[in-house]
Amino acid sequence: MINEFAPAKINLSLHLVGQKSDGYHLLDSIVSFVNIGDTLRMTPGGSSGLIVEGPFAKDLPSSNHNLVFKAAEIFSNVRLPQITLEKNIPVASGIGGGSADAAATVRLISKVYDEPKPPINKLISLGADVPVCMHKGIVRMMGVGEKIINLSPAPNVGILLVNPRKALSTSEVFNAVKKKNNSGVKSHTFMEDKLNLWFDWINSMRNDLTSSAINLVPEIRFILDKLVTCDGAKVVRMSGSGATCFALFENFDLLQDAKDKIGKDCPSFWCEKGQLI
Repeated sequence: MINEFAPAKINLSLHLVGQKSDGYHLLDSIVSFVNIGDTLRMTPGGSSGLIVEGPFAKDLPSSNHNLVFKAAEIFSNVRLPQITLEKNIPVASGIGGGSADAAATVRLISKVYDEPKPPINKLISLGADVPVCMHKGIVRMMGVGEKIINLSPAPNVGILLVNPRKALSTSEVFNAVKKKNNSGVKSHTFMEDKLNLWFDWINSMRNDLTSSAINLVPEIRFILDKLVTCDGAKVVRMSGSGATCFALFENFDLLQDAKDKIGKDCPSFWCEKGQLI
């Protein structure tokens, strides 16, 4: 049995800069990944199929509608193996779970069967976030998701993720945004010994989907307000189209304190701590 980790994708910022005539939205987003995510396990040579388990398994189909299955089907020369998806992060939560799972499937099959990775147009046919989920570190994602620039390794930064356990439709959030032609991200060179400047850079950005998401799930505003009050929180923002929100920490002891606080004040919410990878 061979494992592949599918790290959650965090939009440290998400600028909506336009919309194409075909309806697809144009983004300029700084993306990172965390050591929190799903795990795929593959058994080559056995019967083909997909098994979904884990705390959020009930929210996902274990059929050919699942992105893992669709990603495996890209490899036409490979007999589909048996894949087990351990679903540890919430579904439709703004942290790229399905896209991360699809990207992990591509990496796994490519590695095990010595198959070339599919071209970006194949990856983006699975979902706009799938190409960026093939990367690691701090990444700038532009266009529909096809333009990707690797910026730097991830800094040694802790992160707290909080989700109200309410799924959000990405299309509903995007469609509710009134202004779709906003400014893009300002370039920045990351300096490891100037972490305060890196936090300032992230704080200078925004997530243009936040207001629309809050209108659909008001708990997002409650979570953001809670995170802002946590000692040591350097950046507080919503990720993607929500409803997951995050806070970044330089001090890992304060990160633990924040997790304890949120867990006590909001016991029904999903709350996990980790770090950027």
